[in-house]
Amino acid sequence: MYCILTAATFWFFSALNKQYDATINFPVDWEYDQEKYIATNDLPDKIQMNVSGIGWNLLRASSRIKITPLALRLSDPVAKKQLPGSYFANQVAEELDNLQLNYIIEDSLYFDIDYKTSQSFPVYIDSTHINLEDDYRITSPVSFDQDLVEITGPKGVLQTLPKDTFWVHVIETNIDEDFNSEIPFQMEYPDLMSARPQTVRVSFQVRKFESKQIQVPVTLLNTGSKVFLTDTIATVRFQVRKDHEDSVKLSSFAIEADLKTINPLDSTVHLNLTSSPSIVVDPYIEFPQVKVRYNE
Repeated sequence: MYCILTAATFWFFSALNKQYDATINFPVDWEYDQEKYIATNDLPDKIQMNVSGIGWNLLRASSRIKITPLALRLSDPVAKKQLPGSYFANQVAEELDNLQLNYIIEDSLYFDIDYKTSQSFPVYIDSTHINLEDDYRITSPVSFDQDLVEITGPKGVLQTLPKDTFWVHVIETNIDEDFNSEIPFQMEYPDLMSARPQTVRVSFQVRKFESKQIQVPVTLLNTGSKVFLTDTIATVRFQVRKDHEDSVKLSSFAIEADLKTINPLDSTVHLNLTSSPSIVVDPYIEFPQVKVRYNE
């Protein structure tokens, strides 16, 4: 085994002293005014080329040891979308230490760079999809501290964004207490765009509501001696804040039945809830149709 290892070592060093052709990747650095321009896609980071040289030099080039990346300077990167191989062939040849450039494998290096610009967009809060704990409701306006957000990114991308792009979504669930939190702006292209400010503060109040019911007498309109209701008391169901339930008064409710609107097909009249206190939510009459009877 020692002999085999020694022989392999001599063979390896001998092979590295011979002349070869090989394909290698030469690293590149893109230089442009990054305050004025922005790359909309990843820029190529290497050039593929075919070279000739002894094994040692090829090994060093393949492992990128002591290779200085080629600087590709772009004065107006928006005007062009590619660099032909002939543009940087001479530069590459000068950088290849002890290697002979045979040819560039890629005909061109393609890139996509756009002007960097800023644009303001209105901020919207998605209040309809706020997730609350059961029996809790929002009891105040949903407020936020930013009306506009300034987005910086590629000019072409910003021009395609609709004006109502920046909706802020409250991602917390089962909210059962007053909410006051910083929410980051979500962008469709987070790698290309940045927001200023980066967050918006959203706040609102929530309270627990309870389901209640109350028995309300029915007021008759257009009464006659021959018609009367089978039931003159109706049940009204509603929700009210737990801390306001003692403030609900029967006198604040009113139900009317207009006997001129009797349905002759089933001898019923519709009950109308004409008044309810402002502190109750979603009040409704449990059975809004009532039978009428006629005096013979």
